[in-house]
Amino acid sequence: MADRVLDKAGPGRQRRLPAFLDHFTPRDLKIFFRCWVAVWVASLLIFINPVASNFGQATFFACMVLFMLPPSGVLFVYILGSLSLFVGICLAWAWGVIALKAALAARPDADTQARLAALQQAAAAEAQETGESVSSIAQRLVYNGWMLDARVTSILFCMMCLFIYFMARLRAANPKTALTSIFGIIIADLFLCYGPVLPSFNGNLPLSLVKPAAAGVGLGVACSILFFPRSSSDIIREGMEDLLELLKSSLQFSHSSLGKSEDPDLKDLQNRRTKIIEQYRLLEPSFAFLPLDFHIGSWGPEAVGTFREPVRHLVAAILALADFHKGTAESRMYAQQLRESSIKDSESDLDEKKERKVGVHHRSQLAELVNQLQYTERHSINESIANQLTDLSGKAMETCLEGLSVISECVQFVGRQRWYHKAPPARHEELFQQTKTVLQDLQQTRTAFLAEMTQALLDAYGPALDNFNQGENNRAAHLAGIILCMNFQEHMSNAMDKTEVLLDRISSVFPHASRTRFFVPTSLKYAGRWLLGRKNKAPNMAPTSENLDDPNEAPEGDATQAAQEKLRVRRGYRPRARHPLGRAILGIYHWLTSDEGMFALRMVVVTIAVAISAVLPNTAGFFYRERGFWALIMAQTGLLVYMADFTFSVLARVIGTIAGGVLGLVAWYIGSGHGPGNPYGLSAAMAVLLVIFLWIRLYSPPVFLQGAIMSAATFLLVVAYSYVDTHTPAYGQPGVGYQVFWRRLLLVLIGIGAATIVQMLPRPPSAARHICNSLSRSLRTLSDHYALLLSCWGRAGDEGKTISEPIWLELTESLVLLEGPIFNLRFEFSSSRFDSASLGQVKQICHAINGLLSRLLVASASLPQSYKDRLASHMGMLDHRCIGEIMAVLGVAEQSLRTGDAPPEILPTPLVRRALEYSHAHHMDRPVLSAEMIRDEDYRRYCVALAAYVSFLGQIDGLVLVIKGVLGEAHLVSRELVDLV
Repeated sequence: MADRVLDKAGPGRQRRLPAFLDHFTPRDLKIFFRCWVAVWVASLLIFINPVASNFGQATFFACMVLFMLPPSGVLFVYILGSLSLFVGICLAWAWGVIALKAALAARPDADTQARLAALQQAAAAEAQETGESVSSIAQRLVYNGWMLDARVTSILFCMMCLFIYFMARLRAANPKTALTSIFGIIIADLFLCYGPVLPSFNGNLPLSLVKPAAAGVGLGVACSILFFPRSSSDIIREGMEDLLELLKSSLQFSHSSLGKSEDPDLKDLQNRRTKIIEQYRLLEPSFAFLPLDFHIGSWGPEAVGTFREPVRHLVAAILALADFHKGTAESRMYAQQLRESSIKDSESDLDEKKERKVGVHHRSQLAELVNQLQYTERHSINESIANQLTDLSGKAMETCLEGLSVISECVQFVGRQRWYHKAPPARHEELFQQTKTVLQDLQQTRTAFLAEMTQALLDAYGPALDNFNQGENNRAAHLAGIILCMNFQEHMSNAMDKTEVLLDRISSVFPHASRTRFFVPTSLKYAGRWLLGRKNKAPNMAPTSENLDDPNEAPEGDATQAAQEKLRVRRGYRPRARHPLGRAILGIYHWLTSDEGMFALRMVVVTIAVAISAVLPNTAGFFYRERGFWALIMAQTGLLVYMADFTFSVLARVIGTIAGGVLGLVAWYIGSGHGPGNPYGLSAAMAVLLVIFLWIRLYSPPVFLQGAIMSAATFLLVVAYSYVDTHTPAYGQPGVGYQVFWRRLLLVLIGIGAATIVQMLPRPPSAARHICNSLSRSLRTLSDHYALLLSCWGRAGDEGKTISEPIWLELTESLVLLEGPIFNLRFEFSSSRFDSASLGQVKQICHAINGLLSRLLVASASLPQSYKDRLASHMGMLDHRCIGEIMAVLGVAEQSLRTGDAPPEILPTPLVRRALEYSHAHHMDRPVLSAEMIRDEDYRRYCVALAAYVSFLGQIDGLVLVIKGVLGEAHLVSRELVDLV
């Protein structure tokens, strides 16, 4: 009957557009319009002759920069992104000038003058024969490699490849430096490909790209100021609106489940949870940018900053309620699967010829335990109080939903306050009074909910509790239902309390919403920390595979590391240090052979492999005429750290190139027909077709980002090169229309081919191995959390409550980042036995363990010492043998994920069974439950802690089964011995 109270019969869903297309809100359309204006104006520069003459053939690069860095966020963040772009350009420019100077100095002046004299003679002789100008012939001979010298080439290649190596490492190590690395490498490629062929030093080589890039950034800044400017406060306010809607949706999902008996859609539950976490991840970085904020509005950075803690607490509370709801459904379904599996295994044991399944002993013990506990629907909650609990819970959820709605209304009201438009004072006063009323309702409803639900449990189970200890059947029939209801009662009460706290905070600053003021930055220190720090994210920073935690580094968050360090200091513990020489050698080795090091080495190899044809006498002219420079860029940007991402990227790039080329041909032939290209017609065609590419760039999932940029780049190249060829023809231009398209497609395929060969050698960088290592480190972090729990449980204080939410959120966010790479594993050919499905199961178990340990840490601070001692002695929580068994199983699981070795057949599992055996062996005479205990608020928290601890052990048991199902079992023993365990 618990399932009737706490599970879901899915409500009818409203049909909506796909997430990719569902961006027609006023806010999204304003952002899109701002970006579209910037991109379209940048594309117009291609057709303005004075600008095109000054910028050169790469005028379209301004538009490409805006696709890579669209002005879709806060002005100051956009400026920081632009600065990171120009840092890469300036570093590459400065290093390129130094390298070119050094390389040209290696060739004696006499040799240089001799080669120049021979060039003049050859050009004059050919001019007499063909009638062409001497300058054009000399230019062609230069680009054909007339001035090439092995000494100049070797020095320039060595110095520029060293720069490219460090830029590639920078990109792999810190995702915020992606623009710095990419543009630095592009500028370095200019010196690498064209520096050796030039007759003399030319330090202005990058100007052909720097001017358009600066124009694009300038347009982005101008549009960020002129068209619907946004501040960090606006992003937080809008993010809170979206987050509150998701929290309301999650709560409504639980509300609709009351009184239903159908199985819930676990995938829907997980998707809702993931959306809430992702939205919170987008919201959290904006709080750090508040000191940098220029803002016109009612709430300043200081007022908005006070929402940070209440919002985090509210997210944690409602997610805990959703996780509890999900856990009850999973437990019932898992118990049913164990029973069915036990029946099949018992039948297969009768047939000796049938193969024995992996983990059959573990599953049989779990099935036996489930049967002993009699976990069935009819034993969960008494039918007589099901409807009463449904009504009480429904009223509490409705009040909580009303509180969230009022908070959302207040935030929206403040968002509509502008210096040119203000709401009537009467509406402000009405909404303010509504916050006070709902706040009072929340307080009264929460108090009534706790009292009435406790009384309902007493009325239903009071007579049975008097004889609770008179038989095992009586114990199993009532204990599960009572504890389940008290758990739900505590989670619902906590959700209402956190809603009340946030509403109270909103109410305290809402009186200031009647005035509009201008706020200026109060501190610029964070800007530098953001640029240098790897973990500091920017608002709306999209998750990619590049900002995953390095599995070779500790993935614990700052809170976990601080707590562990405090324990080490308190105990005076320090590990034995290696010899400095050995530590230095190992550090250098790991630095060179890490994922970042191998990625940078591959970048250098593919650079040399493709760029070498630009500096060979027989191929230099071909490289210049066919625009091999773009093939080099395709090969470099095509390389990725892990193979699964690379495979998906190849597909996205090819499809994006073809789609962009086709639309580029459509734009060219619509705007010019068979003529030389009408700038007005082309401008109109660009205005329409750029909408498609910009929509894909802004609103497609992050995994499609490279394909979106590639399609836009091909579209721009087809139109721009065709227009340049018909208006300002020059040596080496690719042609018009279709000729540009097929040459571009060929260059992309060459670059992808080169990148594929280098990516595969000497061994493909497996994303499955990386994810296994990341999950292994996550398990190690969970072991640290478990150790922190044990340390906090044994002494008084609120340290556990203080660190519970930070460490829970830190690990939750890192696990959410793995969802995209785990999805991409289906595109990888890997030798790892873990696939996308199994790693997804491990990730979900890590999520569950993380949440359960967080609840226990909170309980370590909120429970009286007597109840903590009761739980510890009842379940063996602080028993050294039990702790050792749990740590051993977690350690074996961690090692199996890292190495791929099968775990032993016999382990101290199931841990749930061992804990219950400990309880029966030590405390059979102690009453587990009484009517007086139900009235005790501390006992309700005790029930939450008890259920969390048992679920924690159960999740570890499930983790062992998942790993054994993938890797099998090692160190097998005879069947007779197994049956004795």
